[in-house]
Amino acid sequence: MLISGDVKVMAVYFDHRIDAPDSDRETTLITWHTAQPLLAVGSFSPASGGCVDIYLQQGERVELCHVERVCHAVLLRWHPTKPVLAVGWETGETLLLTHPHGENTPLPNNTHTACITLLEWSCNGARLVTGDQTGVLVVWKLDARGRLNGTHITKQTYNKPLTNCIFRPTPPTEDVAMLAKAAVSGDEEALDKFNWKKSGKRGGVWSPGSQEGLIIYVSTTDGSVYSVDEHGRSVHLLTVEGNVQKLCYLERRAVLAVVTDSLLLSQFSLDSEGGAQELSKVKLSGRGGQSLDMVWTETGLLITASGDQIIRLWDLERDDNYVLSLDEKLGYEKGELLNCVSFCSAKAVLAAGTSRGRVAMWQMVTLTNQKEETKTQWRLQTPTELEGNITQLQWGSSLQLLAVCNSSTVLILSEHVMSSHYNQQGAAMQLSPTQISLTCFTSNTHFTLRTDTHVRAVQVTKDTVTVWDGRNVTVYEKSGQSLRSIASFQCDSAALAVHEENIYTVEPNRVQVRTQQGTVKQLLVFTEAEGNPVILSVCGLYLAVGTDTVHIRVFDLSRREAKPLCNAKNMAELIPDLGALKSVKCNANGSQLSMLITQVNGRPAHKVYFYDVEMDTLSHFDFFTGRPFSGLSQPDDSHSAQHAEAELAGRYPVSQFWDESEPRLFVCETVLVNSEYRITNQSHATDKVDVSVVTFFMTQEHGLLLHDSQPRPAALQGLLALDTPYYYYTCKPGQLDTTSPTPAAVPSSSHMVVRRALRDFVGLESCEKQTRDAMLNFSFYLTIGDMDEAFRAIKLIKRLEFQSKLNRSSSMTSLREIT
Repeated sequence: MLISGDVKVMAVYFDHRIDAPDSDRETTLITWHTAQPLLAVGSFSPASGGCVDIYLQQGERVELCHVERVCHAVLLRWHPTKPVLAVGWETGETLLLTHPHGENTPLPNNTHTACITLLEWSCNGARLVTGDQTGVLVVWKLDARGRLNGTHITKQTYNKPLTNCIFRPTPPTEDVAMLAKAAVSGDEEALDKFNWKKSGKRGGVWSPGSQEGLIIYVSTTDGSVYSVDEHGRSVHLLTVEGNVQKLCYLERRAVLAVVTDSLLLSQFSLDSEGGAQELSKVKLSGRGGQSLDMVWTETGLLITASGDQIIRLWDLERDDNYVLSLDEKLGYEKGELLNCVSFCSAKAVLAAGTSRGRVAMWQMVTLTNQKEETKTQWRLQTPTELEGNITQLQWGSSLQLLAVCNSSTVLILSEHVMSSHYNQQGAAMQLSPTQISLTCFTSNTHFTLRTDTHVRAVQVTKDTVTVWDGRNVTVYEKSGQSLRSIASFQCDSAALAVHEENIYTVEPNRVQVRTQQGTVKQLLVFTEAEGNPVILSVCGLYLAVGTDTVHIRVFDLSRREAKPLCNAKNMAELIPDLGALKSVKCNANGSQLSMLITQVNGRPAHKVYFYDVEMDTLSHFDFFTGRPFSGLSQPDDSHSAQHAEAELAGRYPVSQFWDESEPRLFVCETVLVNSEYRITNQSHATDKVDVSVVTFFMTQEHGLLLHDSQPRPAALQGLLALDTPYYYYTCKPGQLDTTSPTPAAVPSSSHMVVRRALRDFVGLESCEKQTRDAMLNFSFYLTIGDMDEAFRAIKLIKRLEFQSKLNRSSSMTSLREIT
């Protein structure tokens, strides 16, 4: 398990062991499909030979996709878009294995008669290159389904073992109109070019700018590098000293980088005529040879691990180099060696496998200042604890899964945001895949729930804890300092919520209202246009629902059956560039729905949106500008308003909560757009707070009113709830903020949830409900500038406090008389 200290969430990595057919086989190869959650694994046993299997994201083996030979499988390469796996064997045989039905198509016999050393797909999968130990290079053409289309295009013989192969995109020579005419006339090659889909970030249909044109760079063990074009012309490009171990083409600079097994790095500029000019040559530090694991990033960053205590990085763009090392304070051991590396571009995370069975992860953070100067930092996370000596690892699929190979098996790690929930003075926080920390603030008690399966959601009520693992729901009843399971049922649902004894789950176009035993007693139906419910959230007596077609709805749960308060509202009609709903919450009386969204481009929006259920209106607060949609509405002097605006600007919201019982009070946790952004000018430099907690009052009459903004307390992980007079935060064990003037309600280091008083309630945390309501009114009237009403609220607070003291004094007198 790995817990990563993000500004927004805590995450846990679930590990799934692959369901391997034979435990005595040694794993030799692992490779992910770039888009689909398909893992190919090659293994070998002296008794039964080599085999290749395909596994799904939780380690389930696809039985039909199994191939055996008497020799080793030496190379595995997935088609960039199709579920087609190219497999190269020690004997020179090459075949294509297709998921899920297991069809396998061998390449023509006798193409290769020696061990396969090259196996590479072109960027869009239209071509496949194979190469062997004797120096035979073959280029194959495939159709739109990833199947062989006739015989090979070209065949070259270099008489030296081939070591590396990469493709270089080249400018097109064909005009689009000419291609269209040729395609209509029946030219199959022209038609092919319109049908190909280009893989990777750029995506889209083939276009002149994305044509491969086909230039291949291939290297041999004697240090030679050749270029090969579509027509089979092979040209010797350059020669370096030693066996070429890695090639990388830096497209922005039109530079070819070459690394040998002795760690000699050379860079060559390439001209349009096919010539190469050496730009630099440098001997990299570290150990080369068979133990070296090396990866390139898209930006030209070279990362190596060679069984040392450090990872070495060379930034070719900035001509810089540095090292990363482990930290014993985070749980690593002294002398722990780093064997292998893999970089995930989508997550900007570097993973490394160690000799002590741990996976180390560094989060790459780009720092930017006001002068647009950038700097890269790597933040080491706490380790994922596995077992054995880790020899291989690889990120893959659109789900960014990590496959890890150790001395005994292969495990698949998938990231899961740790579940947490607060309700009725009870809080739950996930500690590990199978452990939940539970805190009851009314009785000041704490205990841990251990489950048999991986927890994916948890919900607490006054008397129960409900846990969901993705397939089954289990309900536990509180009994003193322990929990006992009282009900369990199967349920595939994208979301889960609980209110009293009702459990809310979802299926296409409806929300199911279930008993604790799983019986469906009511259906909350959505039309096809309204979409499938994917977000459920309960506050007080109200249920907020968000769908995959960005519709929202709220239901009243106070009666025997849930009753809709409004028709489903399509937010796409009101919010421009809306991609998806990220979070939907309702306030304590169901009159307001608040939303966090992601934009069409997938990025989180800077705004939090408010939908007034009764008035059918939408408003928002923009954390990038620091203003609501109509400007700061409360009366204030211009200097204070400008200061507040500056403090809130440049941010985006990451979590949101309404007060559990006060319908006017709303809080949002925000982070800087760049969490390391530094405001600088010539005279002074100041740091803005990374994470701030911003509280608002929201009413129909006055709109959105800024009440308070403060930094998230040090050592606390994230905002969990707002229940006046406290904010509730998650934290890591042993990292409570002991310097805070308001100590944690439960100071034990084993607790994962603590509370901090709101600004106006410091010193009044234990006040009665009447005093609490009066203080909220005082805060509200002060915020809107109604000093007469604020003064009346203060007088009421003093009177209530005086009465409370008299009551306590009277109780003490009665007690003494009884004694």
